[in-house]
Amino acid sequence: MKKFVFRLETLLQHRRNVEEQERTKFTLIRNELHAECGRRQSFMASQDRTRAELAGILSTDCNAQECQWCSRFLEYLALEIKRSDERIAGLEKKLEAQKQTMIAATRDKKIIEKLKARKQKEFQISLERMEQKAIDEIVITRYAARD
Repeated sequence: MKKFVFRLETLLQHRRNVEEQERTKFTLIRNELHAECGRRQSFMASQDRTRAELAGILSTDCNAQECQWCSRFLEYLALEIKRSDERIAGLEKKLEAQKQTMIAATRDKKIIEKLKARKQKEFQISLERMEQKAIDEIVITRYAARD
């Protein structure tokens, strides 16, 4: 009995590999985005703690040096939060572009998979027809031999 052979199997395998690579890139960018969001949250928490500490220093006997350190640290944190926001915006754009690339790769793979399924179905129908012809010939030959 003949076995089904899909002529474009190597192309299908290539498209599967491309899709997997695009998925991996998407996951890496998404993880990087989550990490950057975590860093931003950390900076914001530090900023809140420093503001609270500065308020405590100002309410008691005020040491000018400590106030200056806190205000410089708050400036640094504000700058880091701004940089983090920029990185997050860039990563979100990059993530969206990668998502579109991944969707295109998935669509290309599915096209070939559907073609393979259709060809496999056609092969199965053809095989069933050939088997039916062989059975019909056997029946005709036996019927003719009886007469």
